[in-house]
Amino acid sequence: MALPRLLSQLTQVFLAVPCPLCQRPASSLLCADCYGQMCACQWSSGQAHAMHQMPATSKQPALLVFSWGKYQGVLKQLLALLKYGNQAELGLWLGYQLGQQWKKSGLQGTHRPVVVPIPLHRQRLNQRGYNQAALIAQGFCRVTGLPLAENGLRRIKATEAMYHLKAHERHKNLIDAFQLGKKLPSQQQPILLMDDIYTTGTTAKTAAIPLMRAGYCIVGIATVAQAILSSPLAGSGRSDLPH
Repeated sequence: MALPRLLSQLTQVFLAVPCPLCQRPASSLLCADCYGQMCACQWSSGQAHAMHQMPATSKQPALLVFSWGKYQGVLKQLLALLKYGNQAELGLWLGYQLGQQWKKSGLQGTHRPVVVPIPLHRQRLNQRGYNQAALIAQGFCRVTGLPLAENGLRRIKATEAMYHLKAHERHKNLIDAFQLGKKLPSQQQPILLMDDIYTTGTTAKTAAIPLMRAGYCIVGIATVAQAILSSPLAGSGRSDLPH
């Protein structure tokens, strides 16, 4: 083997960072194997990246739900690392993946909304050090060019973890949890909410209330992952769901 080629390969080995999932050397954020496993969680083009409408209610119109993949496997592990493993860089990277799919979906030319991430309560934000939804939104907006109102909403109620709650309990837990934040755009600009995971839709619907009361049009919510519920949403209380 020629010396220059050997030196190049050695340099790549020493400069490679460990994959956050398996700790093997990776030339990008994930090693090739873990990246392939993550892509296996992605919605197929035939499933339109999980685009569907959140059902309308007496108080709210139907809202678009757009998700990159299914909340399972490696994608589920990555989101756990983002939220609980102090891996903030995953948020920007996952937002980039979501943004690429948004551009491919055809929605980029249809909607030009302002992106508003679902906020954390100050107590949880201090514990975690960052808001994972805001990081995802930053990566998403860098790819799509959409404007970002990172503090467009405030979470004023310290809600309990909702992974063990049924749908009606989630709704009760989130009542009056959100209010308008700072530096919101004019009411003429539509809003796209953003979060890490979509489960029953309770968080998105509740977060949309103060915005709609103020006259904003909510396009929908975009998330990295969407949970696959084995039972109807109204009665689901899955122990593996984080929201």
